Amino acid sequence: MTQALTDDDIHGQFDPLMSPLVWDMGHIANFEEYWLLRELGGRKAHDPERDEMYNPFDNPRWIRGDLPLLDRHEAKEYLTEVRHDVDTELLRTDLRDGPEIARGGYVFEMTMQHEAQHQETMLQALNVRPDLAPYDLATTRRLPSRRSVEDTERIRISAGPFMMGTDDRISAYDNERPSHAVHVDAFDIDRFPVTNRRFAAFVDDAGYELPELWSAEGWAWRTGVDHQAPQGWIRDGQGGWTQLMFGLIRSLDPSEPVIHISFWEAEAFAAYEGGRLPTEEEWEKAASADPDSASVSIYPWGDTPPTNRHANLGQHGWGPAPVGSYALGASVYGVEQLLGDVYEWTASRFLPYPGYTTFPYPEYSEVFFEDSNFRVLRGASWATAPSVARNSFRNWDYRQRRQILAGVRLAWDVS
Repeated sequence: MTQALTDDDIHGQFDPLMSPLVWDMGHIANFEEYWLLRELGGRKAHDPERDEMYNPFDNPRWIRGDLPLLDRHEAKEYLTEVRHDVDTELLRTDLRDGPEIARGGYVFEMTMQHEAQHQETMLQALNVRPDLAPYDLATTRRLPSRRSVEDTERIRISAGPFMMGTDDRISAYDNERPSHAVHVDAFDIDRFPVTNRRFAAFVDDAGYELPELWSAEGWAWRTGVDHQAPQGWIRDGQGGWTQLMFGLIRSLDPSEPVIHISFWEAEAFAAYEGGRLPTEEEWEKAASADPDSASVSIYPWGDTPPTNRHANLGQHGWGPAPVGSYALGASVYGVEQLLGDVYEWTASRFLPYPGYTTFPYPEYSEVFFEDSNFRVLRGASWATAPSVARNSFRNWDYRQRRQILAGVRLAWDVS
């Protein structure tokens, strides 16, 4: 990811909301050193000052560019040294009867997913660079052949209970646990994520100028910013749109899921179309439940790990794929593209499940439960690693955030 980037790209801070990439590089190394060499291996700290510098809670994003960070070469050397020692720890760790954090390989899985999530964050930062120098990795898109579909089609999800969450203690985070029964009333949900075509109709119909479509908090946000369309949309001068991503400008594909919208924009669009945002319970039921067997699956299509035929994941497509591209990835109900392409805003606050217990540290989930400005995002984006993408995974962010790789899928009440 960083090999072809300049030192300015690596060390610069493009936006107060995003860390310099070199901070993420050092933080990944420090996180792995802490969990794999010290907590698991019992070793002493490599350098206590690095713990202070790469602590995300003591150093919010907007000050990280002013820290005395390791440079790109030092950060890479730090990570190389850590991983050399990690090989030794992995070989000698008892994954069956060893420490709780090691059982089943949990701590190794956790650190791999941690890096994957930071890779996605680093791409968000690269996408808000002020210059138009194309990011080389993003210049080639690899997407499957699409089929012709109706992008407003809805699926009826039947009323009844299902088992939400998971009891997996190897791959899942603590906020995904435990599995628990939830009753969901019948509702309709979009078969596909909302497309650029649908969202452009909202924009062109003055949706950003109509306060009646926005909640009071949403309109307060809207009038405090200069946004008239999703991040990256640029008028082409002929009544249409182009899209800027990673320094590349291309025509906006009307069949792709809309991306880079805030919760407030998603909520206003839902009002425009007469729908609403789904709750995370509704989203997960549409993704995982089988109404005939009462069973649930790890992925929408079953328990088989994702491939490029199921979903657009793992930085494979470098942008969302047109709706209708992944018929094999449909859930039992027939809802498509639930994993990959874009995260999807829900109406739900980020709260613990009944019976939640923190493991192995409170800073991943617990410390965020009290902030009422967070909303849960479900699914996964085109940049999400397959190891992180699953029906039970819960992402969350502030409602005003647009740099995240998020779109929307609407729900409707039914009588």
